Amino acid sequence: MAVVSLLALCAMVGVAADLGLSFDDRRKAQTAADAAALAGAQEIRRGTSGGVVAAGNDSATANGFTNGVNGATVTINNPPTSGYYAANPAFVEAVVTHSRPSVFMGILGIPTAGVTARAVAGTQEVHNCIYALSRTGVGLDLNGSSTGLSAGCGVVVDSSSSPAVSVGSGSLYADSVAVTGTITGSCSTPNGATCQSGIPPAPDPLATRAGPTFSGCDYGQPKAVKITGGTVSLSPGVYCDGINISGGATVTFQPGTYILNGGGLSVSGSSTIQGTGVTFYNTGNKQHTYGAISISAGTLGFLYAPTSGSMQGMLFFQDRNATIKSGAMTNTVSGSSNLILEGIYYFPTTDLVFSGGGNIAIDYTIIVANTIKLSGNTTISANFSKLEDGNPIRTASLGE
Repeated sequence: MAVVSLLALCAMVGVAADLGLSFDDRRKAQTAADAAALAGAQEIRRGTSGGVVAAGNDSATANGFTNGVNGATVTINNPPTSGYYAANPAFVEAVVTHSRPSVFMGILGIPTAGVTARAVAGTQEVHNCIYALSRTGVGLDLNGSSTGLSAGCGVVVDSSSSPAVSVGSGSLYADSVAVTGTITGSCSTPNGATCQSGIPPAPDPLATRAGPTFSGCDYGQPKAVKITGGTVSLSPGVYCDGINISGGATVTFQPGTYILNGGGLSVSGSSTIQGTGVTFYNTGNKQHTYGAISISAGTLGFLYAPTSGSMQGMLFFQDRNATIKSGAMTNTVSGSSNLILEGIYYFPTTDLVFSGGGNIAIDYTIIVANTIKLSGNTTISANFSKLEDGNPIRTASLGE
């Protein structure tokens, strides 16, 4: 009886040991599947769906499971073949299976132990529309006795300074507020949640958006395009040394991308600007000195960003790699109820000053800048229904 009991006890210990190893193997396989699905979803978020399978396999390999090696099988499906998101091309399915020789259960006629893990990931909208990316100093400045910001979205400030957000005697009201440093002044949300400080900095939400490629000059050589009055229509192209509008001129921008290779865009003198489906890509180099975007008070009209295509949603797009001279770091927009500028203000390495108050746009606006300074009461909307692909700020997350 003792011998029989000892054999049974050994069998139970062997089964328990193999089950423990299987649970550990299952945990590792699930980690690899999660990482592979997320890597594939990131490719979709970047707009490079052709690299989904390669990215998923690379991530699975980095987590210890290579397809066809050591009994592992890694399958990446875009779209998923089963589950809630089956046939949805915005999601990626990763299935990792692993078979290994059993340690003790072979005595019971079970020579191998296998595990299977599955994960699904896709892109989802991020409900933030204001990002101040600077890691130091005052990232968001609302100082001014009549300054207030009301945003139908979230606010993110990456500065770790104290303060990182300075509201002064004004007010900050947003769906959510996440700040790495501290906040001074009045800050509130519609659901009563606390404006949060001490939050880790967020990355540039538009870092994967590619700028246009270009060469040479279509306009402005050897001098910048200067319009000092009258009625003028401009066409898309490369404007070397920028565009300068003054003297009460009325300028219509035809749909397309305006590449400002040096010089920037300057509008003053109570001029009128208008354009639908336009993007201003601001860059510069040693031959064409970078200039800021400057739209002064009294400017009338409207500018609407494209609602589809590669520049979808982009109104002002600063080249991340532009050679920017000292003193050209501040972009200035003086808005009013008579000026509508709808789209994304993207100045990842330069500063933005918005003054004059009023609605920045009717439907939506996203501001991403190194630092942001506002004066006057400003309302920002976040309705992206007119954009073909919806909210352009997305993140990859696990689904079901």
